[in-house]
Formats: sequence, C-alpha cells, structure tokens
Amino acid sequence: MIKKIILITFFSFLLSSCDYTPIYSSNNSDYFIEDISFDGDIEINNLINKKIKKFQSTNSSKKFKIKATSSYDKISQSKDKTGKTTDFKIFINVKFEIQNQKETKTLLVAEDFVMKNFTNNFEEQKYEKIKKNNITNLIINKLLIQLSLM
Repeated sequence: MIKKIILITFFSFLLSSCDYTPIYSSNNSDYFIEDISFDGDIEINNLINKKIKKFQSTNSSKKFKIKATSSYDKISQSKDKTGKTTDFKIFINVKFEIQNQKETKTLLVAEDFVMKNFTNNFEEQKYEKIKKNNITNLIINKLLIQLSLM
C-alpha cells in the first residue's frame, strides 16, 4: 500500500513538471531584416512580407538583407473526354538571396499541390487562397530556419 502511494506521488510530480510551449508562440528571433525586396507574384510576396514581420527583432546583432523572387503557376494536369480540366497542378517557387555581414546564401523553396476543378469559381478561389496561405507558412518556416542557422 505504501509502495502504491509513493509511486502515485512520484508520477504525479513527474507529470506535473512537463511543460508544452509552441515553438513559434513567442518571438525568440535573434536576427533583424534590414531590407527585403520582392519580385514576382504580388499576392505571394504580400503574404510573405506580412508573416515575416512578426519574427523580426530590432535589437539584434544578426542583420540580413533579403531579395525574394516568387513565381506562381497553375497548369492543367488532367482533362476529361470533353476537354474540360478536372485537375490543376499548382507550383509555387520562391528564391531567397540572403545576405549578412559575412556571406551570401541562396535558398530555393519549391512547393506544389494538386487541386480539383470546382464547379463553383468562388469556392475554387477560396480553396486556392487557403492553400497559398498554408504553403506560404511552410516557406516562411524554411526561411526562418535558414536565418537561424546563419
């Protein structure tokens, strides 16, 4: 009986000391982006610009200049017997040229996904916008990892 009480007490202390904190919940960045310039697709560039500003720290010793070139392509992947497109393949490519005091690196991020053709154009555009937003989050995460490694 005493053994059970000791084990329960031990495990309760052990489990109560566990802590979960999301990685990107707070701004733990140790870098500052002095200048960022964009070329290419305007919508993707605006999404990247909005999301990257959250992770900037103004009082950092690591300073970067970034030039981003993005492209967005939507091509027909398959068609039915009548010639109407049933599936689209969407490619999003972003090339980052990252320059700090010591070196210049190039990061190329390419993502793609397949999307069904909707009968309702509004629903298709809404779904496409959600997918662009999700892929932009992936691209930003890869950029932030690269910045923290430099």
